[in-house]
Amino acid sequence: MTGSDTMTSGLDIAVRSPGAAALRAARARLGVAPLRALWDWACGPVATRADARAWYRGWRLLAWDGTTLDVPDTEDNARLFGLAGGKAGPSGYRKLQLLGLVECGTRAFLGAVFSSTANGETTLATRLLDKLTPGVLLLGDRNFYTWPLWHAAATTGADLLWRATSNANLPSDQTCPDGSYLSRFPNRKHYRHQPDPRPVRVITAMITITTADGNTRHEHYQLITTILDHHAAPAADLIDLYLRRWDIERAFYSWKVLQKGPGRVLRSRTHTGIEQEVYAYLTTYQLLRRFAQDSADTADVDINRVSFTLALTTITDSIISHRGATPDHRHTHATHRATRRLNPQHHRSRQCPRARKRPTSPFPSKRPGTPPSQKVTYTTTVLTPHPTP
Repeated sequence: MTGSDTMTSGLDIAVRSPGAAALRAARARLGVAPLRALWDWACGPVATRADARAWYRGWRLLAWDGTTLDVPDTEDNARLFGLAGGKAGPSGYRKLQLLGLVECGTRAFLGAVFSSTANGETTLATRLLDKLTPGVLLLGDRNFYTWPLWHAAATTGADLLWRATSNANLPSDQTCPDGSYLSRFPNRKHYRHQPDPRPVRVITAMITITTADGNTRHEHYQLITTILDHHAAPAADLIDLYLRRWDIERAFYSWKVLQKGPGRVLRSRTHTGIEQEVYAYLTTYQLLRRFAQDSADTADVDINRVSFTLALTTITDSIISHRGATPDHRHTHATHRATRRLNPQHHRSRQCPRARKRPTSPFPSKRPGTPPSQKVTYTTTVLTPHPTP
């Protein structure tokens, strides 16, 4: 049975199976616009007020970050996508840079943009600013710590919680009772033309990670936020909230590894086909998250307890089976199946030593004697600075 036969086997009508050349020609005639329009329709928040991990008090929690995809090294793809450089020379495949904006908790996309690796994450982020509105709290790592992007994002009315770089110059103007302090985020490049830098609140913390075997390590974090009132968002709460930024990494893992397949290179040999393929993957992922939300609401459980792999398998099987069943019957059967085996309610914190995938990686190789992942506990200490004279 061919791929097209599989996709239409659940229909009650006979469908003539097209050949590979006919499908390529049809995709070329279709273009990118319909796939992009379908993605624009599908993306958006899915959390309800009952989804606790998606909210903090009155804010909807969002996170953004970037990732890359491998595309075939063809002459047409070379017009848009470049090669990544490194110590061992250029990469074997062309690289696509993608930036996603994800709702914490549900891990649903509110938007995604992509281009060649010549455009970095901060450049792509400006194309997602229209997705930010008052009432959201945007989490970002230190790669986004630039004054132009901070200013542009804060101008949308959204509140921000980003990690600052290690060399950030944020003098203490006033210390708050929760250990945070008020400061100014100046635009160094145009400081003379901007005598009033943007006010920010800074939280400096030391996070101690203790493994099951007793080893400890410390990490220094400096977070900045537009929320100046420490009563509205205490420092300890903001540190815990920042950890939810990892939800976007889980989203990338779900659609890049579990859905697309680990290490799989996008197959299209033209840049138009690559764009179609990316929009198709993203739209499928988003619809799976909406289905997971429907299933969780039906079973009255948290969406994180609905397995992404089981949801993917359930939807795939429902497409190729249930001949003659009504759409409502298919949906009811699928939601019940997706919640038949739920994930644990609480995930234990764990860590695993980093291992190299290529000989040029600076991390040690994972060999048979490499220690397995371990349970860890986190201890957070807010560091109170002295006022800057």
